[in-house]
Amino acid sequence: MVWEEAIEYCENLSLAGGGWHLPTISELRSLIRGCDATETGGSCGVTDSCLDYDCRDDSCLSCDDGDGPNNGCYGPSDLSLGCDSYWSSSPAGDDGSAWNVSFAGGKIHGNDADNHYFGARCVRP
Repeated sequence: MVWEEAIEYCENLSLAGGGWHLPTISELRSLIRGCDATETGGSCGVTDSCLDYDCRDDSCLSCDDGDGPNNGCYGPSDLSLGCDSYWSSSPAGDDGSAWNVSFAGGKIHGNDADNHYFGARCVRP
């Protein structure tokens, strides 16, 4: 789905009483396992407090696809994330892009918000 659809999907999700939202990039990074650079506190500079493309460097793309600890994926074993890619609610700069995480490689990307290759992993506080 495109970025706006992902945001709307999570906001309208009524599962277990509602209150869901599309995670910020920092919230989504908290689900990365086995990629030191992109896990929370890692060297990749893309966080809720730094959303410009200047915040991203090579470390945001430093782990290899298929080498994660969860059957080759970089998500927690107790969640069904697989090796999919998910939108965050965080815009990437001001050019109509948004940040997303690929759990195939533990990578953090900024992509055009009209790109429909990413899913929504809704969270709630």
